[in-house]
Amino acid sequence: MWDRRTFVKLAFAGLICGSGIYATLDRYRKSNILDIIEYPDPVLRQVSNPVEKIDDAVISIGNAMLKTLQFRAPFDFFLNAALYKGLSAPQIGVQKRLIVCGIYGEARVMVNPVILERKGSYSSEEYCMSLPDHGNIKIKRSHSVIVEYMGLDGNQHRLDAKKGPAALLEHEIDHLNGVLYIDYA
Repeated sequence: MWDRRTFVKLAFAGLICGSGIYATLDRYRKSNILDIIEYPDPVLRQVSNPVEKIDDAVISIGNAMLKTLQFRAPFDFFLNAALYKGLSAPQIGVQKRLIVCGIYGEARVMVNPVILERKGSYSSEEYCMSLPDHGNIKIKRSHSVIVEYMGLDGNQHRLDAKKGPAALLEHEIDHLNGVLYIDYA
């Protein structure tokens, strides 16, 4: 059995340890995590420009977006019960056709993504980091999509996605066209 003095010491040590972890995460966030543009900022309504070539700047933006998504996604998962996560360049104030997504257990950077095919319909609740005050909204999307995109390696890729991942891709590609999920509600 612990006496009161031991309990107070352990509680104090836990408080110090927790503050250190929080300070470290805060320092990491400030140095590596991008700010998310929030609605009604007009940049979210602009159509993004195609990426002409994959250079160091595009790779740097893609990697910074991945770090931002990886930092925010675990918290968003628990707070908003959202399984699939993505981020588009307009959400960080960059008007380029670039998105990052966590799909099928893999983080992907997609340059100039295009939906080649849509099939069926699928309804799910969506949330957007750029519209935190709007919460989850039930949206009707395609049941499956085929998306073609270029990776940071310069190679063309195709992705066949269904249900949640298909909805995520449509959501993020909508951002590149100045369309927000509240437009469907």
